[in-house]
Amino acid sequence: MSSTEAGALGALNPMQQAVVDALGKPQGWEPLPNEIVVGIADQLTDSLADVAEHFSVEKPLWVSKGKLTAIHGCETNFVASLDNFEWTLRNVKGTVLHKSIELGINWRGEPTPGDVVDEALAQLADDERSAGEFIEQLSPADRAQLRSMAIDAYSKFDECFPPLKNSWRPVLESSARVELFGGRINLSTRADLTLGAVGAKVIVDMKSGRVYPNHREELRFYALVESLRAGVAPRMLATYSLETARADVEPVTEGVLQAAARKTVDGIRQMAEVQLKLREPNLRPCTACYWCPLAETCEEGIAFIARRSDPDADDY
Repeated sequence: MSSTEAGALGALNPMQQAVVDALGKPQGWEPLPNEIVVGIADQLTDSLADVAEHFSVEKPLWVSKGKLTAIHGCETNFVASLDNFEWTLRNVKGTVLHKSIELGINWRGEPTPGDVVDEALAQLADDERSAGEFIEQLSPADRAQLRSMAIDAYSKFDECFPPLKNSWRPVLESSARVELFGGRINLSTRADLTLGAVGAKVIVDMKSGRVYPNHREELRFYALVESLRAGVAPRMLATYSLETARADVEPVTEGVLQAAARKTVDGIRQMAEVQLKLREPNLRPCTACYWCPLAETCEEGIAFIARRSDPDADDY
């Protein structure tokens, strides 16, 4: 996204202009040397060789941003959540929003947010691989509530973001995977939105509520995976709050990738230890207590929730 392209968009509202200013490529920008990515890849291999011996291609260790966030938060929650995911109105809202954005970007004409969300709900309801069954079985009242929340979120995106030009190469729900040790350890991501070509890519994560410090760490994992997959680092990371219309941006530097590599190695070691039952998981109350499967029985978690009130705690 260059300043020339941004100028060609015509009149933008202040929120849209702020996005262009935040995500635009500065003059004189240079990509990171590829040797940095090669060195970090070697570090990961050296640091995780002993862990990989405990897994196989048939039974690999899968690593995602959600699992890394969970293991670095409360290990007990991580273990309890491995096979206990449940759809709720709050977490399915993000899925509906992302589908709505995907449709809205490619929609011919000027659709209303309600039109886009209705089509997104219809398509998702037919998708058995995702939240289809949950959406299909919603009561009329719950479906109306979900529609209302999704329209609100999509309307904010429509207001905040400039029209996404094809030359910016916008991609929604972009998946990436890195297979380490022949597939015994797999790193996977699914970015809400990416802009730009390989070597100058901007990775954007959408949030309906506030931006928290761990969101930046999650995007650093995205940068690590993209770097290892492509052999070249992305340009920038951005967590965008639809509620505040503000982006928390971070240029991808060698330090960012090194921090992500260390966090990932530490997280993988912790995952392996608790999944292989080499030790008992640690209990650390945190915001994950709000949606933990043990929320009704964990005394520490109940006490943690009682001490604080965070309306955005379970926003995507």
